[in-house]
Amino acid sequence: MNEVLYVIGFDLNDSVSQISYVELNEDTPRTLAEEGSEKKLGIPTVLCKRNGVAQWFYGTEALNTAERGDGVLASKLLGVARAGGKYEIEGEAYDAAELLVLFVRRTLTQLSGITSPDQVASLVFCVDALDKKTLELLNRIIEAVPIDNEKICFQTYAESCYYYMIHQPESLWEREVTIFDYSVTGLHGFQFRINRKTTPNTGFVDEFDMEGIRMPDFMVGENPSREKYEELDEEILVKVHEYFNGKSIGTVYLLGDGFEPGWCTKTIRYMCMGRRVFQGKNLYSKGACFFARDKLVPSKYTESYVFLGRNKLKFNLGIYLRYMGQEEYVAIADGGENWFDCDTTIDMLLDGTGQIVLLITPLDGKDPAKLVIELEGLPERPRKASRIRLKIKFNSETSLTATAIDMGFGEIFPSSGLTWEKSLKIG
Repeated sequence: MNEVLYVIGFDLNDSVSQISYVELNEDTPRTLAEEGSEKKLGIPTVLCKRNGVAQWFYGTEALNTAERGDGVLASKLLGVARAGGKYEIEGEAYDAAELLVLFVRRTLTQLSGITSPDQVASLVFCVDALDKKTLELLNRIIEAVPIDNEKICFQTYAESCYYYMIHQPESLWEREVTIFDYSVTGLHGFQFRINRKTTPNTGFVDEFDMEGIRMPDFMVGENPSREKYEELDEEILVKVHEYFNGKSIGTVYLLGDGFEPGWCTKTIRYMCMGRRVFQGKNLYSKGACFFARDKLVPSKYTESYVFLGRNKLKFNLGIYLRYMGQEEYVAIADGGENWFDCDTTIDMLLDGTGQIVLLITPLDGKDPAKLVIELEGLPERPRKASRIRLKIKFNSETSLTATAIDMGFGEIFPSSGLTWEKSLKIG
């Protein structure tokens, strides 16, 4: 009997984190809900240390414990960890990164009644941005969770939006799609569009901010006045009207706590004029599930569409090598992949040449370019008696460093110790 395998999408943020999951042979991801209530999707990203003892609670239980005065709350775990901060609790300093790791470990235990670590085929963490510090934190997390590291990867919200959208009915993304996210950090969003003039079709998700729109204190108050809501509604309506002007938008998604009360009536009424509008909270984690499943079980969109967002390589990188007397193209990195996942090492035997030539092929149809590494000073040896180790390290989605190392050829032709390095900025 075949073992059931799952993919998991984990939306990690400073407010309410979401965990979605789906079997490899199923179509629709499900999202964890606290207390089995669909109205309480997700887990608040907080921990609470119980007074006087080394006991930590997470999620809603942490909030309730702190509200009763039985413990001290640690909130905004991701943001504080990114800043390298600590929490001072009962005279002791707790590293925010360690608490973030603890939160993730605890939340993943909620899947224990659904699947086991051995049944997880892929786990994808999605976050708002994948800067250097965030990558360090995520790599620290994957070392602590009971799932094989090679089964875990990361993506941005923009990429989650892309994968969520292409798995919706095509009628929803025939025109452009706008995704608004209104949270404690403000009102920002994503613009999804497809360029159907390329082969394969290329998908883009542009990020934007509604400047000046923040979540005011009264949004979390117990008795906000109708007047304050109406003023904010008018302010957002003006911004949305300006943003929509001149764009062909057919579908709108509303995410985040800011849209939760159902107060934004004028703005939503305007959005619905000739457009379809949806509201929810788990788009990112579901998009991460679709991404993970597509990597393992390619869908019809895998070959027909490629996502070219931030962090994605916009070119193919390869090299021509001779094998069995024939020259063959060997792919080193593919366009559409995250740059931080593409570092690689290749060993090769030189066939009477003193250079290495890498081929860079842009995905936008522009002419290919070459990166030539001249192996100056390489000792003279017979053909195929010089083994060269080529290391490719990407510094960003537009730059790389290629390092060639003379490995020699056993004891007959020992290594010279020479190293050649060349960097390239693309685009």
